[in-house]
Amino acid sequence: YATFTTTATASHTASSATLTLSLGATGASTNRLTVNASNLVPGDSYYRSFDLINSGTKALSSITLTTTASPSSLLDTDATNGLQMVIQRCSTSWTESGTSPNFTYTCGGSTSTVLASRAIIGSSIALSNLGATAISTTDKLLLTVTFPSAAGNTFQGLSSTISFTFTGNQ
Repeated sequence: YATFTTTATASHTASSATLTLSLGATGASTNRLTVNASNLVPGDSYYRSFDLINSGTKALSSITLTTTASPSSLLDTDATNGLQMVIQRCSTSWTESGTSPNFTYTCGGSTSTVLASRAIIGSSIALSNLGATAISTTDKLLLTVTFPSAAGNTFQGLSSTISFTFTGNQ
């Protein structure tokens, strides 16, 4: 006697997404976060522009910011009279004026608040109004750091090095 047989086969490839969140070119107007600010007195503010870029293959559900200081001082540990920060987004590009480290910026489009005024140090701070959650998107951002007018003599001669870590979440 005889038997009949048959088979069917199939295959597919599975690949994982890539999450890539980066800053603009260091030292250029697309990333001034590495430019130091010195000789601050109470009432001073300084400004730093930077691009936040999602060049991955997957959209992000959110982006958070963690800031740390090392070395640390009263400039970053005093949540009331220490350094305060705000982040804004420009719908076009920020136009830079001035010379390092005293940059100023104007937005030729519309602005939106990404981070409202708060103490400069924080962990997993939620950022809003960002386009960089979408694939292949760049946000044109401006960090404003203010040294509150109420800071007293105990703040003289201090120094803190602030680090910024942006985290994209799927």
